[in-house]
Amino acid sequence: MIDTHCHLLPELDDGPRSLDEAIELARELEAAGVTAAVCTPHFTRRYPTDHQAAQDRLEQLREALRGAALRLELTLAAEVGPNAALEAGDDTLRVRAIAGRFLLVELVPDTPGGFPSLCAERLEPLGLTPVFAHPERCRAIQRDPSVLADARERGAAVQVVAPSLAGAWGSTVARAAWSFVAAGRADLVASDAHRPGSTRGALRPVLESLRERIGRAETARLTEDGPARLCAGERP
Repeated sequence: MIDTHCHLLPELDDGPRSLDEAIELARELEAAGVTAAVCTPHFTRRYPTDHQAAQDRLEQLREALRGAALRLELTLAAEVGPNAALEAGDDTLRVRAIAGRFLLVELVPDTPGGFPSLCAERLEPLGLTPVFAHPERCRAIQRDPSVLADARERGAAVQVVAPSLAGAWGSTVARAAWSFVAAGRADLVASDAHRPGSTRGALRPVLESLRERIGRAETARLTEDGPARLCAGERP
């Protein structure tokens, strides 16, 4: 698996509280089959993570993983909040994009239904394409998944996360997440891992459930092929 959404870098947001915790989380991800991870610290009003600080943490963690004999490959982007996606400066967003092209944009429970189209429209002149993280958590999208249609026609991708599939956010979110996967409306599945030993870190059972319910080929599309294309700057 190539994980395109995880909060692996320590002491930046609500992810690991120390370097040791980050190493343990990396060990759990690797044990679940993750070979590469895009580190996506929050960039929001609550967590206005400085990009250079994140880069410094990335290099520190890479060195620590080598010392721990872990082979997980790391790159850096960010999980950008809805307000920041619309309000932050152009270069501020570009530097946080995956492969310089795809911006991971968080959808939260109260994100309005009109946001995905507005976000795609705002990012298009910047040469950026949104990847909408956990739309299954957004109540407007739960009610009407078609609100993503316009943004998807503009090239936007949809990323469902493992905690949703595992039921960490409740049955309504879980049903929405599995419906995205079953209907082929998801382009990516990611861990959204935050801390070692938590529900968010329990990735292996989710991958097993995906293989049982949608088959190995479709699971590979969501967790290997699509993420590889994204990291290469191509739409999944």
